[in-house]
Amino acid sequence: MKNIKIYCPIKYDGDNYTRVKDNIYKTVHIYEESDTSLSLKGVTDQALLDKLRSMTEWKQGEREIELEAETLIIWYNGKKYYKYMDDEETIYENMYDESGETIYVTSLMFEQEPEFDENEPSNPEISQYPLEDILDEYLCYVTDFYEDENARDKVNSYVEFASEDISDIEKLLSIVGKHVYNREDGDYIKLVIE
Repeated sequence: MKNIKIYCPIKYDGDNYTRVKDNIYKTVHIYEESDTSLSLKGVTDQALLDKLRSMTEWKQGEREIELEAETLIIWYNGKKYYKYMDDEETIYENMYDESGETIYVTSLMFEQEPEFDENEPSNPEISQYPLEDILDEYLCYVTDFYEDENARDKVNSYVEFASEDISDIEKLLSIVGKHVYNREDGDYIKLVIE
């Protein structure tokens, strides 16, 4: 990702958004019925979804994930649940009740870089990496991929980031004007921000 800039969509001028700081807006995310079901973000495999729905022995609690143990984590009605998994991939999900929650959002536009294994800038789909690593680094999630803008603009890509904690969004904004990409570092892939 290069040429990272602030994007101010028209929707931020509406009644549903309140500007709280430069380039940061507060809104209430109302979850639709489909958002409160056990449908994992990024998982479309119906067999996997059915398997997850049938699992039992969930534990509620605020705990750090042990790196050596594979753990399934779900947020449901604002509470964190986890389950140790055998031979499963760790999967994250946010689930809330219909009352919604206050979140803080900002939107960025940037150019994708095929030379760093990202999609072509003209491709309306945004590459999974380094986006996923940015989300992990800044404890944010995506609330809007701006499909119309991404289909129209053959140079820039657009994403809205969100967090329940405004400080996460403030930290995320530190990448504006920077070059962000993944680089191999031995056996690992490292997120580089320069």
